[in-house]
Amino acid sequence: MTVFSYYFEMAKRVQPLKAAPKVWNYVKFKKCKRQTRMCVRRYTPQIGALLVTMRCNLNCGYCSIGETLSKTKGSWRDYEATLEKVQRIFENPLFANCILLDLLGGEPLLVEELDRIVAYLSRRGHLINTSTNGILLSERIADLKRAGISRINVSLYDANRAVLERDINNINRIFPVHVSYVLLRSQVERKPEAIIETTRFAKDAGCLSMRFFMYRPMGTNPNIGEIITDANPAFIELKARMESAFPGFCLWPAPVKVGKVEKLCPQLWQRIGCDASGNMVVCCGVEDMSKGLNSNLFDGSPDDISNHPTLVGMRKLLLDPTSEPPEICKTCNLLGDPGW
Repeated sequence: MTVFSYYFEMAKRVQPLKAAPKVWNYVKFKKCKRQTRMCVRRYTPQIGALLVTMRCNLNCGYCSIGETLSKTKGSWRDYEATLEKVQRIFENPLFANCILLDLLGGEPLLVEELDRIVAYLSRRGHLINTSTNGILLSERIADLKRAGISRINVSLYDANRAVLERDINNINRIFPVHVSYVLLRSQVERKPEAIIETTRFAKDAGCLSMRFFMYRPMGTNPNIGEIITDANPAFIELKARMESAFPGFCLWPAPVKVGKVEKLCPQLWQRIGCDASGNMVVCCGVEDMSKGLNSNLFDGSPDDISNHPTLVGMRKLLLDPTSEPPEICKTCNLLGDPGW
């Protein structure tokens, strides 16, 4: 599966009239030259990431959501999305014209008002994706479909495999889902057959695609040794075997490139993210939140928020061909990815 077909499948659900301003905003982004500082009069982000909860019913080593919650002030309810909170967020110009929205967690299906939130965003003309571990999906899939969800991505882990083996066929009969799997170097080199078998399970169950995510050293136990580079022979062999066995089914983001990489990543211009309380996320490649002045969506002007000193500093390094990329970008496989 190509990136184009992956997004085209979801774009077919768009409501043309309501989506028109969002499409025009995207066109302006593509036509305008990227600058260190952003101006909302030129264009606003096209991809929105909303952290709808910090709770989860799993505890994965490469996710630090539980640790993040333990370090924040207040209870989990302060960071749990409600329809009222989401409506306030989307009154802000930085989110209003996002054509694609990712509802993330934690585990989004733990959010009681998720169906109402999806229905509200769908009526606004956004394309809405959510990523879930699928444990609660069987009981919520019909309501999410009625609410107007555009795409559901189910993350496959050993911890949820038994539940998905029980439920995934019925889920796909109601609303076919995509699945994803995080690739670790140790698994690619030592257990390629398990990855192939997992992909076969997803395809035979009626899932629409398998999207692989490259491991990034984040979470409670970051391990730089699990990064997969484009020179890894085991990865190259696995990809060739998978493309032969499952033609058109797998989506392969680029691995981390060895050597000098052209800095193409558009995320700091194209994407914006926050939690349900308006605290801003730095970028999609890290779990860090912005700090200090203009780090909350409700505490500053849209221009000031989008030009937080951390973001401006990172953009400057990305745009300067003579500079090294920002430190947090050096282990990110999206550094050389031009996005869409």
